[in-house]
Amino acid sequence: MNTQPARLQRQFYLHPASQCVCDFLGKKLVFSSPQGRVAGIISDVEAYPAFVDEVHHGNKRTPRTEVMYGLGGFAYVYLIYGTWHQFAAVVNQEDIPDVVFIRGVIPTEGIPIMRENFGQELPDAAALTNSPGKLCKSFGITRGMYGEDLTANTLWLEDVGIKIDPALVRRTKRVGINSRYQGSDAEFRFWAPSTGILP
Repeated sequence: MNTQPARLQRQFYLHPASQCVCDFLGKKLVFSSPQGRVAGIISDVEAYPAFVDEVHHGNKRTPRTEVMYGLGGFAYVYLIYGTWHQFAAVVNQEDIPDVVFIRGVIPTEGIPIMRENFGQELPDAAALTNSPGKLCKSFGITRGMYGEDLTANTLWLEDVGIKIDPALVRRTKRVGINSRYQGSDAEFRFWAPSTGILP
């Protein structure tokens, strides 16, 4: 019997961000890095639906946001403060620049690689990937992965059979958005404590 996790295919990504954001919780994010495979279970996500508020990069089509205007299932990677990379999965159909932003994962594979990438001691492995910037640094995700096909062999998601009780999922405002922007109060962040994801 085949017990290999199922890699998520294009169809998974072809839905509006507001509808599919919680489907990302409990999926495994995998990066086949030059140092080896690193992976973790997605525990914290945010929806950025297009054209509904002022906070979404994709509201304006620019070279930076161009990948969002294609089909879902590609990586949007960008840099903030000149230091921290951020990673979101493009979702929905062409010309609708929705993304699901990956805020955190529970590390499960390649933790020594993550520690080496991060470059400083942290109290436990979970602290390597509990924010979007630390996640990208620990995994080794950089702007060089902008536009990466999430159904190919470098960066992808797997369905490992984790079913999260909806009652355990917390819903809050998205993090780090200036309150002067219309939509900053929208509760588009969804996360689950590790006790609700892993045994």
